[in-house]
Amino acid sequence: MPIYFVTWIHLLAVVTLVGGLVFLHAVLMPALQGLTPESHQAEILRRVGRRFRTLAWVSLIALILTGSYSILNESGSARIETTWGAVLMLKLLLFTITFGLMLIHDFIMDPYAPPSRETHHMVRAPSGGRVGLVQKAILVMMLSILLVGSYLSSI
Repeated sequence: MPIYFVTWIHLLAVVTLVGGLVFLHAVLMPALQGLTPESHQAEILRRVGRRFRTLAWVSLIALILTGSYSILNESGSARIETTWGAVLMLKLLLFTITFGLMLIHDFIMDPYAPPSRETHHMVRAPSGGRVGLVQKAILVMMLSILLVGSYLSSI
C-alpha cells in the first residue's frame, strides 16, 4: 500500500477525532447551556455522545493501524535512536495516555448511557464533574499529540 494513502487515512482519522472533540466542547456544549428543561440538554448530549463514540473508536483504530504501518515503514531501529525517535516515543506516550483516558471515559464512566430506571427521575448532564474533567483532559492530550506530531514531521 502506498505510504501517501496510509498518511492520508491517518490524517483523516486525526481530523475526525480532534474535530469532533472540538465541536463537542466549543460548539455543542455552549449552545446547550441555555436549553430548558435540563433533561433536553442531557438527552441531546447523550445522543450526540453515543454517535460520536462509535466514530471516535473507528478513528482510534485507524490511527493505531496507520501509525503502526508508518512506523514500520520508516528506516527501522536506526531512526529510533535519534531525536526523531525520542519525539516519536513522546508522541506514543501521549497517545497511550489518551487511549487510556478514552477507555475510562467510554467504558467505566459511560456518561452517554441511557439513564436507568432508578436514576430516571434525576437530571444528569453527561458533561459535568469528573466526566467533564476527563473530556477536557482528552481534548488537551489530543491537541498535544498534534503539536508533537507536527514537530515530528519537521525533524
